[in-house]
Amino acid sequence: MTLANILISVLLLLGALIMVLASVGLLRFGDVYLRMHAGTKASTLGIGFIMIGTALYFSDALLTIKLIALGVIYFFTAPTGAQVLARAAHIARTPTVKETWIDELDEAGESKSG
Repeated sequence: MTLANILISVLLLLGALIMVLASVGLLRFGDVYLRMHAGTKASTLGIGFIMIGTALYFSDALLTIKLIALGVIYFFTAPTGAQVLARAAHIARTPTVKETWIDELDEAGESKSG
């Protein structure tokens, strides 16, 4: 095994592990806001590692350009979509976990703790 193959394997495994942890976060977190955090932050990082590993494995210029374009699209759309969903959940007054003690989007400017 060459050093390049080891690097590619590490990148792909790290990306897959981060994606599995994001899936566990989706199952374990208590409210919609925390689940969106797990779904966007961890999956964006995981997909980034997988795309880098794929580009290194195939070492084709056209495929690398396509992966970069897909990565840029994903890195902009996933957090933006999560922001829109979080705003809609906030407007719909979706309940939060009890550990959430401040609401910075509250129009009255009052926190939940008083």
